[in-house]
Amino acid sequence: MAEAVIKADLREKGKKSELKQLRKMGKIPAVFYSSHKNSVTITLDEKEMRHLFLAGTNIFDLDMGKGRKKACIVREIQVDPVTDQIVHVDLLGIKASEKVTMKIPVLLIGSAVGVKDFGGILEHQLREIEISCLPKDIPAHIEVNVSELNLGDSISVRDLKPENIEILTDSEQTIASVVHPRKAEVVEEEVIVEEEVQPEVIHGKEEPKENESTK
Repeated sequence: MAEAVIKADLREKGKKSELKQLRKMGKIPAVFYSSHKNSVTITLDEKEMRHLFLAGTNIFDLDMGKGRKKACIVREIQVDPVTDQIVHVDLLGIKASEKVTMKIPVLLIGSAVGVKDFGGILEHQLREIEISCLPKDIPAHIEVNVSELNLGDSISVRDLKPENIEILTDSEQTIASVVHPRKAEVVEEEVIVEEEVQPEVIHGKEEPKENESTK
C-alpha cells in the first residue's frame, strides 16, 4: 500500500530551544497519531520529508526501527512562510480497510474564457476541501477545470464528481468564479473597510492539540 519509506527517530518532548536545534541539524519535529494507540513524538529527516512533500506522495511507511513500520499519511504540515522550511509535521496512522478523513488542495486548471476574451478576473475562493475515502483512493489534489467559466460564472463544491471519494465540505461553497474587474475592486474595498471596524473577538477555549511547533 505504501508508496515510499521514511525513517523516524523516537524523541522526548522538547523545549522550544531544543526544537530549534533539531531543525538546524536538518531534523523535523513530528508527531505520529493513531486511532488505536497514543501519539508518539518523533523526528524526521528534513530532506526526505521535503522530497515526499514535493513529489505529492500520499501514503508512506514510517520506519520506527527494530522492524516496526507504520503506514501513514500527512495529517498536517507546517512550513515557515519566510524560509520555506518545514517546521513541523503531524502524521496519521492508517489501515488499508479503514476510511480516512483529510483535507486536500484544490488545483485550478485551464484558462477561463471570461478572463481570456472579456478581461474578467478569476477568483480562487476555496483552496482545499475535506474528503473521506480509503487510503488507496486518496488523491494528491482535486483538479477543477475553469476553462468554460464566463463573466459571472462560478464552480461550487456540488459540481465536483470524484470517484470513490466522499466530499465533506459544504456543497454550496464556491471554489472559483470569474468576476468583472470593477466588481472585484469594490469587493476588495468593502473587505478592507470591514477589517477596519471589526471588534476584537475572544474565542472560547478549544480542545488542546498535541503540537509542539510553537513550543
